[in-house]
Amino acid sequence: MKYGIFGDIHGNLEALEAVLADMEEQGVTHPLCLGDLVGYGANPAECLEVVRAMGCPIVRGNHDDLVTLAKSPSSFSEVARISLDFARRQLSPAQLNFLRRLPMSWSEDPITLVHATLDGPESWGYISTRLEAQTCFLYQKTPLCFVGHTHRPCAFALEFRQVDVHPDRSKIGRKFLFNVGSVGQPRDGDWRAGYAVYDTLRQLVDLRRINYNLEKASLKILKAGLPESLAKRLSKGE
Repeated sequence: MKYGIFGDIHGNLEALEAVLADMEEQGVTHPLCLGDLVGYGANPAECLEVVRAMGCPIVRGNHDDLVTLAKSPSSFSEVARISLDFARRQLSPAQLNFLRRLPMSWSEDPITLVHATLDGPESWGYISTRLEAQTCFLYQKTPLCFVGHTHRPCAFALEFRQVDVHPDRSKIGRKFLFNVGSVGQPRDGDWRAGYAVYDTLRQLVDLRRINYNLEKASLKILKAGLPESLAKRLSKGE
């Protein structure tokens, strides 16, 4: 069995299509989505429909959540507010309702999904440091947890001691937390779309980077009347 874990698509249809094509090449059988289908990019409605048609588990991202409100929060940057207002105008009432119904987290052994953190997923905190990961581990009940939100791929491991069925024996286990990066707007200096493949047979998580039609995605942003900075940041991976 192979899981394909992807998220932070942010309306970038070209990046999404490239990732889904790579998933097929990799033999992914179970796609899982970490949310933030909308925001920043020029194709929020199209990306939402592509992912919805997949019928896979999807958790709610902060942009998915906020786009359903009457206006964007003041805590967002001006560019983020403009892009979220744009997405709000593109989405139908049915699409907005679909986003409202998305769960904050999803779990099915051995995997848990959450867009931000398990310790208060609705607060949209970031996991960028080992301390932040340790806090999330306290709430993680499965061996693997996949997150997004920072747009930067990384991994953390936790060793823990489990009591065996015999009280005189114990064993060491491990939990892992992976940030799979971003499909549509990476922020680690690498412009390529990011996602992860988990191979259950090999017990291997592969954080992958995929080329896509960057020029087309950037040009769409400009044609949509969105801020030029959103187009420029795609090529810089920021």
